[in-house]
Amino acid sequence: MFRRVAYAALAASLLAATAACSPITTYSGFQAIEANPKDVKVGTDTKSTVRASLGSPSATSTFDPNVWFYIDQIKERVAFRRPVVTARNVVAITFDKDSEQVKSVDTMS
Repeated sequence: MFRRVAYAALAASLLAATAACSPITTYSGFQAIEANPKDVKVGTDTKSTVRASLGSPSATSTFDPNVWFYIDQIKERVAFRRPVVTARNVVAITFDKDSEQVKSVDTMS
């Protein structure tokens, strides 16, 4: 009887120890749920259609308000170690100053 309890406790502790070593993934920034910034059409979409499909940008350019940035990143943390950024994506959408149509969509990873 004692051996069964000891084996069960050992199995439970090994299971808990291996679960503690699995990475914890966190997502932050822009989350593309229904639309993707890569789907924005150059020359067709405008500021209002981009805002309607993607939402507000994560940031706008300091020197040119016609450049919008959509930023997201993925971090993983194992046990008590520092989080490590495993992916970071930045999409810069540039609009024409007069017509407010999309001039370019640049992806930086």
